[in-house]
Amino acid sequence: MLLSGRILAVSLILLGITLATAAMAEEKHYVWQRDPGPISGRWSATCEEMAGMVVEFSVDGKKATGRVSSLGKAGVFGYSVGEHILQLEADDYGDWVGKLQWRGLGSKPRWDPIRFVATSTQLNATMTTDNCYKKMPRAN
Repeated sequence: MLLSGRILAVSLILLGITLATAAMAEEKHYVWQRDPGPISGRWSATCEEMAGMVVEFSVDGKKATGRVSSLGKAGVFGYSVGEHILQLEADDYGDWVGKLQWRGLGSKPRWDPIRFVATSTQLNATMTTDNCYKKMPRAN
């Protein structure tokens, strides 16, 4: 009985170490690390050619997905409501980095790199091939 009690105690200690290590993996390791910007919600495209298009972001931990929630003029390019067009992940600087499904008239869709800085009032693509995602205001 004494041996089984020790085995149980060691097992519980190992379980505690494992859980503590997993929790520490999410903690910041450097003072310069930032929390991700507030990207969740609806944002309006800012270019004339896609006026009225709204992208809605959902966040799961450090990952965000952007879907078209209002089409506006973007239908000309083949976008559709509900379509998944942005896949992002938060980096250590608090920016959202990932890929944008880009479409042009008569061209094949492609996934281009993109980087966003999100504040409570503006979503700004600081690295992108498409100006429609620069200085995006929150949509109602």
